[in-house]
Amino acid sequence: MSGKMTGIVDLHTHLLPNMDDGSKDTAMSLEMLRRQAEQGVNVVCATSHFYAHEEPPEAFCKRRAAALAHLRSAMPPDAPRILAASETAFFAGIGREKALEMLCIENTRTLMLEMSFSVWTDFQLEEVRVLALDRGFQVVLVHPERFCFSRGNREALKRLAELPVGFQVNAGALLHWRTRRTGLELLKMSRLPLLGSDCHNLTTRVPNLKEGRSMVERKLGEAFLRRMDENAALVCGLGFEQP
Repeated sequence: MSGKMTGIVDLHTHLLPNMDDGSKDTAMSLEMLRRQAEQGVNVVCATSHFYAHEEPPEAFCKRRAAALAHLRSAMPPDAPRILAASETAFFAGIGREKALEMLCIENTRTLMLEMSFSVWTDFQLEEVRVLALDRGFQVVLVHPERFCFSRGNREALKRLAELPVGFQVNAGALLHWRTRRTGLELLKMSRLPLLGSDCHNLTTRVPNLKEGRSMVERKLGEAFLRRMDENAALVCGLGFEQP
């Protein structure tokens, strides 16, 4: 698909108030949105953490809907658009979970998936394969750079990169010399490279998509950045404006 997307998407945020370890109140959420707008972002995915061992998908979505409605009622008209979504933590049996679609980015089958912070097993990789190939979800692995602590996981990421699975690298990974090389390599490895801020607050994990995008353009080029923007629009079900 070619064309020019209208606006910039931040695929990974924790700005819904009182949903998880992200924004603590409406005032913080509004300031996070204001900073996003300053950086040119006009669509944000509200990817609050979902943990299957803590609550069923239906209860999570009810909480999310209430938080989103409350925030929207306080937002100025020129604030970025918010898409309901989740950062779904991997759990045993996820490939058979019937309610997964409600955890996807709204009106899509894009599942933002956080793998386990362990050395992955063949069983876990098979579950991801089932989601992507058998059940037709657009799986996006969030911050894969965080899982490169073992040779096994690095090899597993190469195998997952052969599937129609997106890799969403955090902007912050590209802004630190210790993680920049890994982040860039993962973006180049993926069939569907994507970027997100993973912002949580206004101090330690701030909206920083603009800086991450600048690093992508500097290191990988303008065409690669444009491709990432098109990918973000695609997984969010957004359209393009022909030049």
